[in-house]
Amino acid sequence: MALSDAEVVRLRERYAAGARQVDLATEFGIAQTAVSAIVTGRTRVAAGGPLAARPDRHAPRPAPASSRKVLSPGQIEQVRRRVAAGEKRTEIAADLGISRYTIDSIISGRRGSGARKPFSGDQIRQIRAAAAAGTSQTQLARDYGTSQQVISQIVRRVTYTDVT
Repeated sequence: MALSDAEVVRLRERYAAGARQVDLATEFGIAQTAVSAIVTGRTRVAAGGPLAARPDRHAPRPAPASSRKVLSPGQIEQVRRRVAAGEKRTEIAADLGISRYTIDSIISGRRGSGARKPFSGDQIRQIRAAAAAGTSQTQLARDYGTSQQVISQIVRRVTYTDVT
Protein backbone atom coordinates (compact mmCIF):
# COMPACT_ATOMS: atom_id res chain seq x y z
CA MET A 1 0.00 0.00 0.00
CA ALA A 2 1.44 3.34 -1.04
CA LEU A 3 1.10 6.15 1.46
CA SER A 4 -0.03 9.60 0.42
CA ASP A 5 2.18 12.58 1.19
CA ALA A 6 -0.24 13.57 3.97
CA GLU A 7 0.06 10.09 5.52
CA VAL A 8 3.85 10.28 5.33
CA VAL A 9 3.82 13.62 7.14
CA ARG A 10 1.41 12.24 9.77
CA LEU A 11 3.62 9.16 10.23
CA ARG A 12 6.73 11.33 10.67
CA GLU A 13 4.94 13.60 13.14
CA ARG A 14 3.73 10.64 15.19
CA TYR A 15 7.24 9.19 15.23
CA ALA A 16 8.69 12.56 16.30
CA ALA A 17 6.13 12.60 19.13
CA GLY A 18 7.45 9.27 20.42
CA ALA A 19 5.46 6.55 18.63
CA ARG A 20 7.37 3.30 18.05
CA GLN A 21 8.21 2.27 14.50
CA VAL A 22 6.66 -1.17 14.93
CA ASP A 23 3.37 0.40 16.09
CA LEU A 24 3.39 2.85 13.19
CA ALA A 25 4.01 -0.01 10.77
CA THR A 26 0.92 -1.80 12.04
CA GLU A 27 -1.18 1.37 12.01
CA PHE A 28 -0.20 2.34 8.47
CA GLY A 29 -0.11 -1.20 7.10
CA ILE A 30 3.53 -1.16 6.03
CA ALA A 31 6.73 -2.90 7.14
CA GLN A 32 8.78 -1.55 10.02
CA THR A 33 11.75 -1.17 7.65
CA ALA A 34 9.59 1.06 5.44
CA VAL A 35 8.71 3.19 8.48
CA SER A 36 12.40 3.51 9.27
CA ALA A 37 13.19 4.60 5.72
CA ILE A 38 10.39 7.18 5.79
CA VAL A 39 11.15 8.72 9.20
CA THR A 40 14.87 9.03 8.48
CA GLY A 41 14.33 10.49 5.01
CA ARG A 42 15.88 7.65 3.04
CA THR A 43 12.61 7.61 1.10
CA ARG A 44 9.82 10.14 0.46
CA VAL A 45 11.92 13.20 1.38
CA ALA A 46 9.75 15.49 -0.75
CA ALA A 47 6.59 14.56 1.20
CA GLY A 48 7.67 16.81 4.07
CA GLY A 49 7.37 16.47 7.81
CA PRO A 50 10.03 16.16 10.51
CA LEU A 51 12.91 13.82 9.79
CA ALA A 52 14.60 11.75 12.46
CA ALA A 53 18.36 11.95 12.72
CA ARG A 54 20.04 9.06 10.97
CA PRO A 55 22.60 7.31 13.16
CA ASP A 56 26.12 7.21 11.81
CA ARG A 57 26.66 3.46 11.57
CA HIS A 58 30.39 3.87 11.16
CA ALA A 59 30.95 6.12 14.14
CA PRO A 60 32.76 4.30 16.91
CA ARG A 61 30.56 3.59 19.89
CA PRO A 62 32.81 2.26 22.61
CA ALA A 63 30.98 1.16 25.71
CA PRO A 64 32.04 2.95 28.85
CA ALA A 65 34.43 0.82 30.87
CA SER A 66 32.02 0.93 33.78
CA SER A 67 29.25 -0.69 31.71
CA ARG A 68 31.18 -3.90 31.09
CA LYS A 69 30.20 -6.43 33.71
CA VAL A 70 33.12 -8.18 35.34
CA LEU A 71 32.49 -11.86 35.83
CA SER A 72 34.20 -13.88 38.52
CA PRO A 73 36.14 -17.00 37.53
CA GLY A 74 33.34 -19.02 39.13
CA GLN A 75 30.73 -17.32 36.93
CA ILE A 76 32.84 -17.93 33.84
CA GLU A 77 33.14 -21.61 34.72
CA GLN A 78 29.37 -21.68 35.37
CA VAL A 79 28.78 -20.30 31.86
CA ARG A 80 30.99 -23.00 30.35
CA ARG A 81 29.27 -25.79 32.32
CA ARG A 82 25.77 -24.57 31.45
CA VAL A 83 26.60 -24.25 27.73
CA ALA A 84 28.20 -27.70 27.77
CA ALA A 85 25.00 -29.05 29.37
CA GLY A 86 23.05 -27.72 26.38
CA GLU A 87 21.31 -24.81 28.09
CA LYS A 88 20.34 -21.95 25.78
CA ARG A 89 22.88 -19.14 25.73
CA THR A 90 20.16 -16.49 25.83
CA GLU A 91 18.81 -17.96 29.07
CA ILE A 92 22.27 -18.07 30.65
CA ALA A 93 22.89 -14.48 29.59
CA ALA A 94 19.59 -13.31 31.07
CA ASP A 95 20.33 -15.07 34.36
CA LEU A 96 23.74 -13.41 34.65
CA GLY A 97 22.77 -10.00 33.29
CA ILE A 98 25.16 -10.19 30.34
CA SER A 99 24.71 -10.41 26.58
CA ARG A 100 24.56 -13.59 24.55
CA TYR A 101 27.64 -12.30 22.74
CA THR A 102 29.54 -12.27 26.03
CA ILE A 103 28.60 -15.92 26.42
CA ASP A 104 29.98 -16.57 22.92
CA SER A 105 33.20 -14.76 23.84
CA ILE A 106 33.62 -16.86 26.97
CA ILE A 107 33.03 -20.11 25.10
CA SER A 108 35.42 -19.20 22.29
CA GLY A 109 38.11 -18.13 24.75
CA ARG A 110 38.16 -14.46 23.71
CA ARG A 111 37.03 -13.53 27.20
CA GLY A 112 37.28 -15.19 30.55
CA SER A 113 40.56 -16.77 31.37
CA GLY A 114 42.82 -14.65 29.24
CA ALA A 115 43.94 -17.75 27.38
CA ARG A 116 42.15 -20.46 25.53
CA LYS A 117 41.58 -23.67 27.39
CA PRO A 118 44.06 -26.06 25.84
CA PHE A 119 42.96 -29.51 24.83
CA SER A 120 45.04 -32.59 25.48
CA GLY A 121 46.29 -34.72 22.61
CA ASP A 122 43.78 -37.40 23.58
CA GLN A 123 40.91 -34.90 23.45
CA ILE A 124 42.02 -33.68 20.02
CA ARG A 125 42.11 -37.26 18.72
CA GLN A 126 38.67 -37.95 20.26
CA ILE A 127 37.22 -34.81 18.66
CA ARG A 128 38.59 -35.68 15.23
CA ALA A 129 37.44 -39.30 15.50
CA ALA A 130 33.93 -38.28 16.60
CA ALA A 131 33.69 -35.76 13.74
CA ALA A 132 34.85 -38.40 11.25
CA ALA A 133 32.19 -40.76 12.65
CA GLY A 134 29.49 -38.17 11.96
CA THR A 135 29.06 -36.29 15.25
CA SER A 136 28.18 -32.68 14.45
CA GLN A 137 30.64 -29.94 15.27
CA THR A 138 27.91 -28.18 17.25
CA GLN A 139 27.42 -31.25 19.43
CA LEU A 140 31.17 -31.62 19.90
CA ALA A 141 31.38 -27.96 20.92
CA ARG A 142 28.72 -28.56 23.58
CA ASP A 143 30.45 -31.72 24.77
CA TYR A 144 33.83 -30.02 25.11
CA GLY A 145 32.61 -26.62 26.34
CA THR A 146 33.91 -24.62 23.41
CA SER A 147 32.61 -23.06 20.21
CA GLN A 148 31.77 -24.75 16.93
CA GLN A 149 34.44 -22.60 15.28
CA VAL A 150 37.14 -24.00 17.58
CA ILE A 151 35.97 -27.55 16.81
CA SER A 152 36.02 -26.75 13.09
CA GLN A 153 39.62 -25.56 13.32
CA ILE A 154 40.60 -28.70 15.18
CA VAL A 155 38.84 -31.00 12.69
CA ARG A 156 40.35 -29.17 9.69
CA ARG A 157 43.77 -29.30 11.38
CA VAL A 158 44.14 -25.53 11.39
CA THR A 159 45.00 -25.80 15.08
CA TYR A 160 46.73 -28.61 16.94
CA THR A 161 48.54 -29.55 13.73
CA ASP A 162 51.13 -31.50 15.73
CA VAL A 163 48.52 -33.97 17.06
CA THR A 164 48.16 -36.96 14.76
